[in-house]
Amino acid sequence: MPTTQKIRYSDCDPQGIVFNGNYARYWDDALTDWFEEAGYDITGMVAAGVDVVTARMEMDFVSSAGPGDVLETSIDVESLGNTSMTVLLTTRRHSDEEVVVRGREVLVFVEPDAFRPTPVPDEIRESLGGISG
Repeated sequence: MPTTQKIRYSDCDPQGIVFNGNYARYWDDALTDWFEEAGYDITGMVAAGVDVVTARMEMDFVSSAGPGDVLETSIDVESLGNTSMTVLLTTRRHSDEEVVVRGREVLVFVEPDAFRPTPVPDEIRESLGGISG
């Protein structure tokens, strides 16, 4: 299920559009919701012996959004490797479904205390491989 974000005045820059850096926060919120939907909030991840960190983020800004717009971010798994996964993210304006931002993010599964890469646990691999938001 896509994550929604209502754009507020404080999200915008002097040009009256969403400041580009805020999209990283919107994507982080969407990933948090997505993991929770799969049954892995931060407590569940740590209980499974892993945490997740962002290693790379690519964003293509296609359109703009401003105050009052509602954005929806959806997620699809592009690839799931031994210790990392790449997800595709698309943020659309709800009113007309126009793509505002799209891109990908590489997430690395790490040991919670040492932050060293660790294999994706099988139960998480199964849960995430079949999820799209």
